[in-house]
Parts: sequence; structure tokens; C-alpha cells
Amino acid sequence: MNIFATLLLFLNISCLFPNTNDNGIQKTEKFKYIIHYGLINGGTACLELTKTNYKSRPVYHMKATGNTVGMFNTLYSVHDVYESYFCINTAKPYLAIRDIREGSYRRYNELEFDRTKKLATSMRSGLHEICDSTFDILSAFQFARINLFNDDLKKGQIIKLKTLFADKPFVLRFKYYGKEKIRSKIGKIDCYKFVPYVQTGRLFKEENDMIIWISADERKIPIRIQFDLFLGSLRCDLVED
Repeated sequence: MNIFATLLLFLNISCLFPNTNDNGIQKTEKFKYIIHYGLINGGTACLELTKTNYKSRPVYHMKATGNTVGMFNTLYSVHDVYESYFCINTAKPYLAIRDIREGSYRRYNELEFDRTKKLATSMRSGLHEICDSTFDILSAFQFARINLFNDDLKKGQIIKLKTLFADKPFVLRFKYYGKEKIRSKIGKIDCYKFVPYVQTGRLFKEENDMIIWISADERKIPIRIQFDLFLGSLRCDLVED
């Protein structure tokens, strides 16, 4: 996965925060982001959230997309789509879809969760045993939004979430750095500041080279994501909600 695709992935998995009240969503919600490399706009990302039904049960459906634009699209085209259908009350997933188009690379997969049997079925790799606290990469953040992202957080606290991503167990880890007010395209906003642990090597020099700011209000919307990479800093900003 290249640098730009990695940015789109982390944006998509971190911007999925609907209202928790069952009656809170009356219509489609959309959040739009612009990705900057210095003064250059390199891409866009969008989240769409709706209420629907999955196998006769009411669920939330989230669709997150990320696309390169302009020069970045010419150098290495990226069009990634992530979808998740999950329980309104618990955020436990029933179906996760991943549709990746990065350069000449293509990968499509559907992952269906059987919560009763504690199994997940991948159309690419078959059956996987899961525990009750296993999420897909999107619903994990909805669970955190409901249960973990609040004023009870202590500075230095580490949040861990078990997921099944790319058909492999993957633990999301975030360290909380307290509150911070930031200037954004939509005004000054008090935010929770989180630093996810990332893998060092090709993209990142340090484990803490990414920062996520999430609004410290009832909506808990990701306002900004910043990456410090070997080649410089990338920033992703909310521009429309």
C-alpha cells in the first residue's frame, strides 16, 4: 500500500461517528474532507451514513470513500471504498465490504459475521473464528464513539480494539493526549487528541507519526488527521458537514 492509500484508509476508518440515539438519524449524513500535501490538494474523502435493514433487522450502513485528484491521481490513482452494516445499539457488525482500487491493484471482499456462532465468513478466505468483541475496521470506531470517546478519558490512556481486517486479526491502538482547540475550515473546535500506533518502516519513522483530532461534543466528528512521513507532512481537514 502506498503513502496516499494509507492516508485514505486511516481517514475512512476514523470518520465514522453517527448519533447513538436510535431516532437521531432522520436523513442521510455526509462528511467531506480534503487531503493536503503542503499547498497541494491531493485527494478527497467522504462518509455517507444511512439507516437501513440487513436481513430484516434495522442497522446503520456506512460508506466511506477516498479518491486521489489532480497530479496525485495521474501519478497513482486511488479509489477505495469501505462499507459496514452494524447493529444500531452495540455497533457489532453483520457485514463488511472492502473495494480497493489502487493503481493496477484491485481487491474486493465481503466479510459476513455470524455473532451467534462467533464466526466470520470471507468470500476470499473462508471461515474465521472471532470473539464477541471483534469488529470490522469501521464498526470498531462506532463502538469507541459510543463507549470510549468521552470526558472520562485520562491523559495517557491507551484504547485497544480488536478487529478483523484484510482477513487477519488486527488490534487498533490509540493513545489519548488530552483536549486541544484547533482552527478548522468550520471554525475553532475543542477536540480530543489521539495518537494511533502505526507500523514504522516504509512510511513512518516513529510509532506516533499520526495524530487524529475528534470534536469533543456529542457528534464526535473527526476534524483533522495529520501524518508525519519520510517525505513530509500530509493533512486531512473536514471542509463540509
